[in-house]
Amino acid sequence: MFAIKANRQYKITEDEKQKYIDQGYKIATIVKGKLVFEKVETPESKEIAKLKAEIKRLEGELKKAKGEGK
Repeated sequence: MFAIKANRQYKITEDEKQKYIDQGYKIATIVKGKLVFEKVETPESKEIAKLKAEIKRLEGELKKAKGEGK
């Protein structure tokens, strides 16, 4: 398991994982010779998901409004 941030890469254990996540590192493992990053839920990723849902809702309203204008 690896902790990666910018140009730094550290080999870590499962016990150290949360410490590195809290410091902003991405966690990855090697699968078939390639790094595979774990999906970590952060406050930023929660906000991004919320905003994407809002965009989708607003796009639906816009399409509806354009349809009524014809």
